[in-house]
Formats: sequence, structure tokens, C-alpha cells
Amino acid sequence: MSPTPAMIKAPILRPRISEVAAEIAKNAKILEDYIMSQGLPYPSFAADGPSVFPLPPPSTPENEKLHGARYQLLSTAKLMYDLIAGPSELNQWNALNFNDTACLQVIYNFKIAQFVPETGDISFKDLGSKINIPATKLGQVLRYAMTNHIFYEPRDGYVAHTASSLLLRDENLPASAWVGICVDEFFHASTNVTKALKTFPHHEDIDKSAFSISPMFNGKGYFEYLSTDPELSRRFGLSMSQWSSGIGFKADSLIKGYNWGKLPKGATIVDVGGATGFVCVEVAKAYPHLKFHIQDLSAPSLEIGQRNLARDNPELVGNFEYQEHDFFTQQPVNGAEVYFFRFILHDWPDKYVLQILENIVPALKNGSKIVVSDFILPPPNSLHPWEERRARATDFVMFQLFNSCERREADWRRIFAEVDPKLRLDGFQKMDGSILGIIECTYVDE
Repeated sequence: MSPTPAMIKAPILRPRISEVAAEIAKNAKILEDYIMSQGLPYPSFAADGPSVFPLPPPSTPENEKLHGARYQLLSTAKLMYDLIAGPSELNQWNALNFNDTACLQVIYNFKIAQFVPETGDISFKDLGSKINIPATKLGQVLRYAMTNHIFYEPRDGYVAHTASSLLLRDENLPASAWVGICVDEFFHASTNVTKALKTFPHHEDIDKSAFSISPMFNGKGYFEYLSTDPELSRRFGLSMSQWSSGIGFKADSLIKGYNWGKLPKGATIVDVGGATGFVCVEVAKAYPHLKFHIQDLSAPSLEIGQRNLARDNPELVGNFEYQEHDFFTQQPVNGAEVYFFRFILHDWPDKYVLQILENIVPALKNGSKIVVSDFILPPPNSLHPWEERRARATDFVMFQLFNSCERREADWRRIFAEVDPKLRLDGFQKMDGSILGIIECTYVDE
């Protein structure tokens, strides 16, 4: 159920320091007691610390409470910081937050984490000689990074790994790839938001986005830019698995959140823009009676998907087909039971979404379904402040990269109403443990 205006809580503008502190202490104790009682790795900045906060998936009411305590702790900790900093100092230092990204950009592009030994330390001088940066300038970068717990200085003039910096050591880790696309691509787009708004305030074309008007990208749309270099496409695909493996994005939420079991034996699911097909592989494990048709414009992604399937789940190979397809052209697979879009349509402004969906319509038979797994933005201030910040961050990034947005329920209703009058909107469903939702439509041609 979507919150009504009466249910939406206004932000707390006059919090009391002692009450915020008490809330922090209460939720910190809930989390610490659980971690200690279960013998889980204790959260740490040390190199041998866990890379993710040690909680189980929010798959039970008890586990949901734990995640609620974590979100509340994150929210109140930031509230306390903001309150104690005060408005003037908060603005002063927020305006300097570009330092965080600029610092990571240097670390990523000079592969600094790879030159710092996995254990032990290395002097700024010796490290600088390996990457051709003077020790003094390198120290400026590293010592700023250390304020974010990326590396630490065990002795004067030496650097060693923390848990965060270790994640940047292997470029084949999704966490490293995510940093790469943020510092090399998203960061440049962010510096052109004002220019885009001043120059093209009413346009929703991809080539008028803050990304596209950046001199670095020569007017290309984001996906057009990725297509210029297979390595860029590979890194993007890898970075997306960072999101897909995170709480709220894992495939298990989709498996439990949609009734795949209602589909008949041999039913075909067309995964439009499905990359390697990794999400449908997880669905197939739970519902092996289904057939899957993975479509993507990236041939390398499809090849990776086929190799991974044959290696990891050979018993499912017969359930899958892979096809190179541009979803701005007519859908070539006719009469499938489900046409599935996961985390695709938010990348496109409304007029492009309409084109994508209209290209599906000629392939539909009576009873065919369009199933969309994507953000369904709730009304403002209806989430934990920490979740609210994440949702608004992704919404803002969609604007910067694509001239697009994350959509509210009313936006999705309007779009599907415009696609075809024979599409019946069956409803919206929020998936347990996920910040994504499911939108289901059925094609009725009787």
C-alpha cells in the first residue's frame, strides 16, 4: 500500500541531542547483541574485517527488525552529525565532498590499491616511485582517503590496507568496478548538471543529458559511450552485480516476490535487456519448468552468460536461449508468456520507455504479461531517512546520466495507459526485503 499524505512523516527539524543519542545507543545494542550472540565477524575497518555488515537477509520478521535497527542507526547517526555540525559548517563541508570522489579517482586510475601489499606496508616514497607520483603529492591523496577509512598510516610516511581499500585491489571485484564507473563516468556527468539545466531545461532527449554534454563524452548517450570499448561494457556489467548482490536488490527477493509458479510448464520468459541472464538463472533454479530467452544488445554479455551457465548450472542449459537484440526494434520472440524488464526502464526518459514497450506489443498474445522489476518511488519522507537518501541519490543519477528518473506509482500507471489500451495493469507489489517493486500487466485481446 502506498502511504497517504496523512501517513507521511515530516522531517524532524528540532531533534534533541540526548534523544538522538539514546536512539543511537538503543539500535547499536540491538545489532551488537545479535552479532555477538551469533558469533559473527565483528564490524571493523581492519583489513581482515568483513566487507559487508554481518546481518542475514531480511527474509523473516525477526531479520527485518534487525535491518530496521541498522537503517535507524544509520539515519540517526547522520542526523546527529548534521545536528552537531550546525548549518554553517554543514554547508561548508558538504560543498567540499567532491574531494571524496576526486581522491577515489586517483586511487582507482593509478591502481594504488594494487601496489600496496596485501599485508604489511609500503612507504609513500617507494609507492610513489612505482606509479610516478611524488611522495608529497601521494601523501596528500592518501591521507585524505584515510579520513574515509580507505588505507591507514601504521607509521609516519607508510601506507597499509584497510577492509575498504582491499576491495579496490582486484579490478574484477564488483565493488572496484562500481568505483571505476562512478569516478570515470558519473563524476564527469555531475559537473555538468547546471549546464544541462540552463541549456536544455525542457528536453528529455538522451543527448541533452548532463552526461552527454560533458566534453569527455562528445555528445554520446551513456550506453552508446559504453559500446565504444568492450572493456567499458565489461566494467559496467560487473559494477551492476554490486547492486544486484546487495540487500534490496538480490534475485531472491524477485523469486519470492513474484508468483512464477503460476506459469504453466514450458512457459517462456523473455528477459529484455537481461545482460548475462544471471537473474533468470536464479529464477530457473527455483522453477526449472520454465524456459528463458535472454536478450541483450551486448554480445560479450551474452557470451559470458552462456559460459557461466554451462560451467555453473549445466543441468539448466536446455532451458535457455541467448539472442542479440536492440529493444528499440520490434520484439522478435512472439507469443511468450512473460516479457520481463528488470532494472531497465529507469534508464530511459518517458518517450523512450514508450518506444520500448510499444515494440513489445506486436509480439503479445492474449494473456501475455509484461513484468517490470524496477524502482517504485514512494512519497517523500515515507522511508527511513537512510533509505530515502539512497532512493533520491539513484533518482538524481538517472537524471544526470539519462535525463530520466525513478518513477512513482502514478508515473507507471500513466506510461502503461499510453502504450496500448489492451494492456491491463494488474497491480504493483513491493518485494519483501527489496527497494524494488514489481509491476504486472496482462495483454487482453478477446
